[in-house]
Amino acid sequence: MTSTENSKLLSLFCIGEIGRRVDLSAVANIKKTVLSCFESSSEDVKAAASVSLGCLAVGKLRKFLPDILTEMKENPKRQYLLLGSVREAIVRLSSSSHGVKSLQKFLDQLLALLFEFTGTEEEGNRNVVAECLGKLALIDPARVVVALKDRVGSPKVEVRACVATAIKSAIIEKTSPVDAVLHQHIAAFLDLIKDSEIAVRKAVLLSLNFTAHLKPSIVRDLLPKYLPAVYDQTAIKKELIKEVEVGPFKHLIDTGIELRQAAFEALYTMLDTCLTRLDVNELIQRLASALNDTYDIQMLAHLILARIAKKAGAALVSGLDGLIEPLRTAVNSKPKGEAVQQQIERHDEMIRSTLRAIHVISKVEGIENAPHFTEFLASSITGPLAEKYLAVQKEATDRQ
Repeated sequence: MTSTENSKLLSLFCIGEIGRRVDLSAVANIKKTVLSCFESSSEDVKAAASVSLGCLAVGKLRKFLPDILTEMKENPKRQYLLLGSVREAIVRLSSSSHGVKSLQKFLDQLLALLFEFTGTEEEGNRNVVAECLGKLALIDPARVVVALKDRVGSPKVEVRACVATAIKSAIIEKTSPVDAVLHQHIAAFLDLIKDSEIAVRKAVLLSLNFTAHLKPSIVRDLLPKYLPAVYDQTAIKKELIKEVEVGPFKHLIDTGIELRQAAFEALYTMLDTCLTRLDVNELIQRLASALNDTYDIQMLAHLILARIAKKAGAALVSGLDGLIEPLRTAVNSKPKGEAVQQQIERHDEMIRSTLRAIHVISKVEGIENAPHFTEFLASSITGPLAEKYLAVQKEATDRQ
């Protein structure tokens, strides 16, 4: 980054920090100056200008917000950056009672604009729109949540994905009036877990994970109805594996990877916050395929195993036989012959992570009642693996 870019960044952030505290609307050409940075060749400068403009709106919403909304209609190419400015203003103002009062005066305009953009094809734009809508739900819960609910049946996949994502931004750590409204209407959004489109199902899983983490009471009683669909998303599905041609070569692309990961992440969270609603035996069975899935999903499966070992050891002992062969395959796997150094290092870390999971399982009370596991431990953790396993055991001891 050049010294000129550094100077612009510093100037923009200073303008924003001052502008959100002091009304700068009387400063000549300040909006024009900030907007001119949207044309910069530097992505960092453009992002800083977006934040700076949003901060100016915080300091004088009545002046700058209408200007931002007008600019968005007149310059569609700047839509993403301007949406970022709107987000900056909404997120900052929605966190204080004074800011909420200011936003309420523009709620009609903001909702009309944001709902207009829920169907945009650009995922980045939709995510910003979803965050804005979620934060506006904190200001007028009944109105905004119901308006989001009214759109779960939209024929446009982008709209359904956007409103499902918006729920995540309406969940905050402290108690809020939106909690009761979400509790009343959350089922309509969770119903989208059975949507035909991957993007929508993924959005639901991400919002479910976030809700289960911060406000589990909102979803806990409904989990028995929706968990079968969540478990289903963890499976490797042939229909989601596509063959694509790249030049003279054909490659298989698994479009379900992110979906499976989102499902396992939600289940990992719920082991901590909604354990009594989970079918742990079903989850253990689902881990069999996860243990030989992609790197990220394997690593997540090891974390889930460790959490089950601590939270539901008896269930793990009784369901362990189905995991022995996947664990054996994992620890005995070798990197591909053409693997580069980074891939070799990732593979080694996967082996260590598998051994850490095996070590945690070996400490579960009653593990002696799983003879197939104890036999696997004695027969498979040998040779080079024995040295790595000893290192894992030492790490665990040192952490205690």
